[in-house]
Amino acid sequence: MKKIILTSCLLFGLALAFNTTSYAQESSDVKIGGGLIYGLEVEAIGVQAGAKYAFTPEISGAADVAIYFPDNYDWWELNANAHYHFYAEEGTRVYGLGGLNYTTWSFDMGSMGSVSNSEVGLNLGGGAEFGLDFADLYTELKYVIGDADQLAISAGLRFDI
Repeated sequence: MKKIILTSCLLFGLALAFNTTSYAQESSDVKIGGGLIYGLEVEAIGVQAGAKYAFTPEISGAADVAIYFPDNYDWWELNANAHYHFYAEEGTRVYGLGGLNYTTWSFDMGSMGSVSNSEVGLNLGGGAEFGLDFADLYTELKYVIGDADQLAISAGLRFDI
């Protein structure tokens, strides 16, 4: 898991480092933050942390990791999404999203060992950001299409860096 997270962070960092095009926007092109997420398949709440980069005023990319806290087993996921902002006015932005999802779950059966599985899926959904004085409040609704089908809703804060 550490290798996957480290590799994802490294690739995202390299993408940011080599993009020299800058666009004038109301706020910073790079945002980091986190929040809470609830998955209907896992039936548990979790925490989410990630980053977002605005390539243009309409298109941005986001990467995040979500860790859920169900009873008796572990479930976490990595997401890489593209956002298309189709409405942006007076501190409010609404966007559609699509991307990739990598989900892993594991269950410890005590003396009989453990069982785990990983799945790759597609994310489809949308979200909105609301500008506050100190951060952006975001909320997203996404559906993961794949063997680990799940509808998830999340909300949190993103800060300019």
